[in-house]
Amino acid sequence: MTSRERLLKTLQFKQADRIPLVEWNIREATMREWIKQGYPEGTNQRSFFNLDPLFIYVPIKMDLYPHFEEKVIEETGEYKIWQDDLGAIRKDFIRNDTPGFVTRSWLKFPVSNREDFLKIKKRYDSQEPARYPENWKLKASILSDAAVAIHLSIPFLFWTARDWMGFENLCLAFYDMPELIHEMFEFLTDFYIETLKRGIKDIKIDMVELKEDMAYKNAPMISPQMFKEFMLPHYKKMISFLKSNGVKFVYVDCDGYPGGLIPLWIEAGVDGLSPCEIAAGNDMIELRRQYPDFAFLGGIDKRELAKDKKAIYNEVMWKVPQLIERGGYVPHVDHAIPPDVPLKNYMYYRSILTKIAYGEPVEPPKNE
Repeated sequence: MTSRERLLKTLQFKQADRIPLVEWNIREATMREWIKQGYPEGTNQRSFFNLDPLFIYVPIKMDLYPHFEEKVIEETGEYKIWQDDLGAIRKDFIRNDTPGFVTRSWLKFPVSNREDFLKIKKRYDSQEPARYPENWKLKASILSDAAVAIHLSIPFLFWTARDWMGFENLCLAFYDMPELIHEMFEFLTDFYIETLKRGIKDIKIDMVELKEDMAYKNAPMISPQMFKEFMLPHYKKMISFLKSNGVKFVYVDCDGYPGGLIPLWIEAGVDGLSPCEIAAGNDMIELRRQYPDFAFLGGIDKRELAKDKKAIYNEVMWKVPQLIERGGYVPHVDHAIPPDVPLKNYMYYRSILTKIAYGEPVEPPKNE
């Protein structure tokens, strides 16, 4: 069975030869620590950890184009104030001891009113030639026959509006400028559909990620009531378009605790959620009980990997076997692996998942 078939069958609650063995890419700060601990520098992560390929991205540009010019406004030995490629004015510290895990301060965003929105709309031309690569039809044909799942990532409604306005400003705009929010979300949905109409019939897209990140610890960033009013119609329209064009699996990329948003996602046609962060309050067993036909990716508590073998064993064995038995579950760490996770711990965690995948017994660790 190819990795493409395995992943899709698993996510669709169908019988696969085994679970996919996949994981987040290791970020720079973590890899730097692991090299000190013996990881062979320059070695491919997938081969070193015996991982399956996860997916290949569809090379269609779905965000603003052209990007804003990056420019430094002020710089000291401690920090720099600059405009990033999304048009936001940021303050970043010069020293970063944990590359890949960045703390930022935003000072200003490109959209604060309808006039600003009309300006940034010009960077979202669905007919812009650069949105598709050269020799698109040939590349699409090659990807359609790949042994790895073909994946399209869309920076969707909440995600993009937050990039435009900033989190706090966007939340206030739902109350202070509801007409503008409706207009922005309608525009974005139509833009994504019109962009994809140019080439979606040329390629077999297996799965689509709607990037949102609209939840934090213990609660979503938008209430279910407001999601239903402002976003649900656009979700339905977008997902109907995708599935009518052969997309098999649509999931929402949402960190944090989405809570009451999940039933509305299901109503809209969403098939799954990633990455199911445990520190935010998610309980994988309870989620499976509440949503028996909804797929989940992730759900392994990264904090437990920083402890010892016993903690790792308990974390994996408590949830993974029963979740994979019920189907629709791809286990991996619930977000980026932090640098406090020792390499030996991570390798032990991966060895457990590999044994589970191949039906081998997993013995509890001996006292350390």
